[in-house]
Amino acid sequence: MTTQMIYIETEQLKRDGLQQNLPGFESKYHNIVDYILKITEDIWEKKDVEVINETYEKDILIHTGARKINGVEKVIGGTNDTLSSFPDRKMQGEAVIWSTDNNGDFYSSHRILSTATNQGSTVYGMSTGKKISFRTIADCKIANNKIYEEWLVRDNLYILLQLGFDPVEMAKKDVTYKENPMSISVNSPIEMEAQNISFPEGLVYSLITNVWKNKALAEIENYFSENSTLHAICNQDVRGVNNIEEYIQSILNSFKEVTINVDRITSNRKGNSTEIAARWYIRGRSTKSGIFGIDSADEVFVPIISHYNIENGKITDEWMVYDGFDALCQLYN
Repeated sequence: MTTQMIYIETEQLKRDGLQQNLPGFESKYHNIVDYILKITEDIWEKKDVEVINETYEKDILIHTGARKINGVEKVIGGTNDTLSSFPDRKMQGEAVIWSTDNNGDFYSSHRILSTATNQGSTVYGMSTGKKISFRTIADCKIANNKIYEEWLVRDNLYILLQLGFDPVEMAKKDVTYKENPMSISVNSPIEMEAQNISFPEGLVYSLITNVWKNKALAEIENYFSENSTLHAICNQDVRGVNNIEEYIQSILNSFKEVTINVDRITSNRKGNSTEIAARWYIRGRSTKSGIFGIDSADEVFVPIISHYNIENGKITDEWMVYDGFDALCQLYN
């Protein structure tokens, strides 16, 4: 078994918690979890957008959907646009799963549940005045007080639906992939013994490779129980092993010639429980009978970040976030 791109930490960090060695960071940050939670609050809730210049590299690389975005100016512009559209946005930090890598740089996977009121126009249309909620997960690589690379998944499909817009019609009008071709970066697939599920990291790897990739859905009870919940996009809570199996099958049925691989696994072991963040992806040609409702000649690329709570050898909760609207934009490019 190789541990390439699999990182395990046992130190328990929280806001204002243990002092961690943070070379090059400002002294006000106690540890990497503290850093992530504080800068998120400063930027979004205190609206101190200048903090972005202090905590993001000028040439930051952001992966979102099937595209890459370069430069801190675009981060600032996007933040200001969102604050204009949703000025009362509140962000509940649900989890920060962290690690260090072989170079001593830090990695964080931050799951956020946001609530907001649409008080200004958006790229979709005029202000609706509607209150919405949505989940985001941001994976960041950080060194010397600066985020230099980020993988972002947001449930934009649920945002559109709550605002009252037709996602397909919006995707047809979207010019993201008309003006910029798809640009995808993935790591070499992790190689690990899929049957080695006695450790939490092996359980997650095996779920994605054995159940999702190899379609061994009959084995799903090895991973979930009747008390398990998969928190899916669009505010769907899928409870129990049979319902979770049906949900996974519905997504798999949406693709042909599908490729599924794990990009990274980050694990925080906490006594009898473990929190894990897995960054993975699905790519394949969409089927009309599937969740996107269209046959495609070209591949669609769907990056996913999942967070898991694991206890007694089973997943108690999974939070699975991907951008269904971005997938529609690729399909209607």
